[in-house]
Amino acid sequence: MPQPCWLWDSERARIVWANSAGIAYFGGETLFDLLDRPFDRAEPGVENLGSLARRLKRDELRKTLLHFPSTGALTPLACQCGLHALPDGRTGILIRGLAQAEETAGQPGELARAFSDLPFPALLLAQGTVTFANTAAERLFSAEQRRFTHRLLGGPDSAQEFLGRVAAAGTLGMTRKLDTLYGEREIRLTARQMPAEKGEDPAVLLICEDVTDRRALERRLGTPSGAAPAPVPAKSEPALSPQDAHTFEALGKSIRADRLQAVKPVQVKVQAVPVPLPGLPPVVTRKIDSFAHPVIIVQDDKIHYANPAALRLLRFETVDSLKERIAFSGLPPRGVSAAKLATGDGGSLMVNLTALPIAWRSGPALQVTLAELPEAMEAPAEPAAAQPQAPPPARAEPVPARAAFPPPKSAIASQPLKREEPKSEIIATLPKAEPPPDPVAAAPEPAPPQPVRSEAVAARPVTETGHDADHAEEDEELRNILDTAADGIITLDGAGNIRTFSAGAEAIFGYRIAEVLEKPLATLLAPESRRVLRDYLSALQGPGLATVFNDGREVTAVVKQGGVVPLFLTIGRLHRARETGAAFCAVLRDITQWKRTEAELREAKDAAEQASRQKSEFLAKISHELRTPLNAILGFSEVMRMERFGEIRNDKYRGYVNDIHASGAHLLSLINDLLDLSKVEAGKLELNFTSVALGEIIDQAVKMVQEQATAARVILRRTIPNDLPNVVADHRSMSQVMLNLLSNAIKFTDPGGQVIISAQLTRAGELKLRVKDTGLGMTDAEIKEALEPFRRITTDGRNVPGTGLGLPLTKALAEANRAQFEISSEPRKGTLIEITFPTTRVLAV
Repeated sequence: MPQPCWLWDSERARIVWANSAGIAYFGGETLFDLLDRPFDRAEPGVENLGSLARRLKRDELRKTLLHFPSTGALTPLACQCGLHALPDGRTGILIRGLAQAEETAGQPGELARAFSDLPFPALLLAQGTVTFANTAAERLFSAEQRRFTHRLLGGPDSAQEFLGRVAAAGTLGMTRKLDTLYGEREIRLTARQMPAEKGEDPAVLLICEDVTDRRALERRLGTPSGAAPAPVPAKSEPALSPQDAHTFEALGKSIRADRLQAVKPVQVKVQAVPVPLPGLPPVVTRKIDSFAHPVIIVQDDKIHYANPAALRLLRFETVDSLKERIAFSGLPPRGVSAAKLATGDGGSLMVNLTALPIAWRSGPALQVTLAELPEAMEAPAEPAAAQPQAPPPARAEPVPARAAFPPPKSAIASQPLKREEPKSEIIATLPKAEPPPDPVAAAPEPAPPQPVRSEAVAARPVTETGHDADHAEEDEELRNILDTAADGIITLDGAGNIRTFSAGAEAIFGYRIAEVLEKPLATLLAPESRRVLRDYLSALQGPGLATVFNDGREVTAVVKQGGVVPLFLTIGRLHRARETGAAFCAVLRDITQWKRTEAELREAKDAAEQASRQKSEFLAKISHELRTPLNAILGFSEVMRMERFGEIRNDKYRGYVNDIHASGAHLLSLINDLLDLSKVEAGKLELNFTSVALGEIIDQAVKMVQEQATAARVILRRTIPNDLPNVVADHRSMSQVMLNLLSNAIKFTDPGGQVIISAQLTRAGELKLRVKDTGLGMTDAEIKEALEPFRRITTDGRNVPGTGLGLPLTKALAEANRAQFEISSEPRKGTLIEITFPTTRVLAV
């Protein structure tokens, strides 16, 4: 099987040539795909080749690993590299992939893959650079550290000292503090010098291990129990007598006994304390609260949240009181089931439960939707019972004759919580066709008592007074929110009279709410805007589409301070009005600044168009006036060059005549460009639209600029399909477009570069004409500047001769032929110009 081979240009970081295996390795189909492909200079393979280009000697072959992640390859490729001359005489690198048999002599592919997959960071160091770093090292160190040894080891001096010790000992292990992607960490470094071929510098294999956490634990715990005691320094001390030694030993035993006795009675009872999570974010609760139907969020058989509709249905004031009284067990993860729930007023309620799995803050949860079954509603339990009550059963059963009708397997069963005080839970799921209980069988069994918690707060019945207080609080809060808006917000009744007036509306109109309450909104508008308001309200009250396509109106307001203010008015219909009688909500925004900006932009646009029109007319007139004497100069100089009326004996005179004729021809070309540009901008360019074969125009243009390309040592490549359809365009202007594009591409391409001309028919039926070069390239700001007339770009200090009209004129002529002109470029990577003919300008094959 052939191995990948390619020729690499290190200065431009491009591939100049590749065999079929090399093209396939880089994911291309033809060589042209690789010639156009840019490479990131920070890619490991590109960096390695750049380093080899500086170190390789002539006739030297060196084996290395090249890794190009952009190709999708997970492991590096073992290659043999050597210097090779490029077509333009510069020095490149010829890379040849090594087969499996050849790899065994260098760095085998299997070993390279195993090295890359090591679970700990590993790097290869050679000649001051990091030649390879495995995946674990990429996760620990930055890109700069994976390129240079001194960056990795903390500086040139530290790196030199470390490598010197490795070279002297062969193997070295030590711990250092190094900078990592996670901050400064203690890294244990294990280095081993690898064997090298004769004449080559040996590489160093470096294994890294992060021991920061282990060292911190050792420091916190002190010296490990298994560690040997520190050696006692040799020092002459007086020896103890046997009696003193016996005394000290007894004293030590007594102290240890006292410590054990003091510590023994102290018993620490470790108990898991639940750490409350922070409250739910408003973006979550606001969405759940907006549901009109009751919704409960259940996770691990516990209630985590309930919306206001669920609290009202189950007669609870707060979510915490609901959590105290109700718990779930055996809730199916999906589907609909019926259950009897305890309510906050001591009763029970038969509901349908619809469970749906959702993602919650700490894992999967269930969104349970409740639907009341009115026929199963039960009255609250009496506070006192005539008969003595028995202790609650292990399973709370509200229906006495329950045993005769066992629930299905998917039923929700009530299970008591393992706590000291019982909770009210889901009681049971009953079949919908369950027969009434037998009174005889039910008589001996007393009803289960309602669970009571000593610390529970009794549920307050929801009365009409409570509703009024809630509405008052909601209205006050809503009013405060609306008053913070800069826009004016006004509610209207069905006749258009003002019901409420926000602080923003007071600031716009200058009236207080007491001055405009119950008055028509039309009285605050100019006479011409009152009809607009009346028609707007009529359209919203009707059955048409005005309520759906409500795009607002522009009106004029008459303010209290005097004068008028332009406003943008949007009115919405209130479908559920309360006792306030409001039927519409109007939002008014002051657009004075918008109107002022719009007028300024319109004036600036008119002034720019007028200036452009005057400039184009001036260029057209002056160009026409210059062409008449210039034609005479060209004609007479041509007669003198041809020596029609006699021989010119002096060679200097003959040279002057040639210079006069060449300068006149250049000036005429410039005047023609000016005239064409002014005609295009003025819309007066005369074009003869016919069927044009772009392939023929490209061939003619290539022939005309071939001499210029040869002199500049630039390669011209042409990729045009034979079945390319014709387009509807002007033949002369399209020829000029191609000449301008090719001339510019050659002028701004370095020797050894390429200019590629291609054309293709897209799937959408459009025809794209591309001219791509590998030249200097431009930034976005330079592209914008280059498209302006008489603006010349200086790139990399190079001042290319020209008038600055080529690119603007080319764009204008392409757009005059109903084509789209697009340009994209990057510095040092080249420029791509695309001219796209729409389907309406492409003729059938």
